[in-house]
Amino acid sequence: LILWLFLCNSWWIMGKDNASYLQAFILVGSSDRPGLEKILFAVILIFCILTLVGNTAINPETAQEQCRDNPDAFFAGVRQQAEADLRSMTETRNSLRTSSADVENLHAEVQEKLSYASSAAADFRSAWQAGSFPVMIRGRAYTKNDVEAQTSSLLAQIDGYNEAIAKYTRTIADIRQHVEDLTARIVTTETDLGLLDTRCRMYKATHSESDAAALMAAVDSLFAENASVISASPIRSVDEMIRDTATATPVSRSRAVSFLTGN
Repeated sequence: LILWLFLCNSWWIMGKDNASYLQAFILVGSSDRPGLEKILFAVILIFCILTLVGNTAINPETAQEQCRDNPDAFFAGVRQQAEADLRSMTETRNSLRTSSADVENLHAEVQEKLSYASSAAADFRSAWQAGSFPVMIRGRAYTKNDVEAQTSSLLAQIDGYNEAIAKYTRTIADIRQHVEDLTARIVTTETDLGLLDTRCRMYKATHSESDAAALMAAVDSLFAENASVISASPIRSVDEMIRDTATATPVSRSRAVSFLTGN
């Protein structure tokens, strides 16, 4: 618009007797016109949306046209994309298996800590119920208040360990399920590639529109399902779980006393 105004102004001046014309112009902003800014924003936004919609509509047509005009080149592109998906799924599966082993090791470590804390809490309860203070527990002397405070700490740690074990157990189950999904998808992709090759040969022989449509539908379905499985990878969740540590939430003295009395 600005360029058009500049050219019109130049042509108008060139029509005068002195035949002079402008060789430069100053681009003035619209910061002093808020209403104009909103109108320009709306116009530009509409053009951007129309461009995106147009490109989205053109892409399938372009792919179909390539399939009709040059089936060999089209199938070569499909095979290249499918092989990239296979590599991505294989790498993801290997990463998941490694992460699963790490989480299982953490699970075992926390389980061992939980067993120790539970055993120690049982020792403190037996000593507290004996009623003779100070009492020796695992090489140290404890008063009644010390026993209650230590038991409160142990119960908080036990709660944290149980929570961590539950998280690790869920994560391990999720990893195993996703590894199975990836393995199944890898096999399916390899099988679909063979079927696509057959459909491509059929189309080259018949040049049928229905064969072309079936081929395009199979390609779209293959890549959509691959993208769904790849994007569902829980690797980031696994990394967060590996960094996760059991946190002890304080336990009230009354709960510790209730545990010590056996209630």
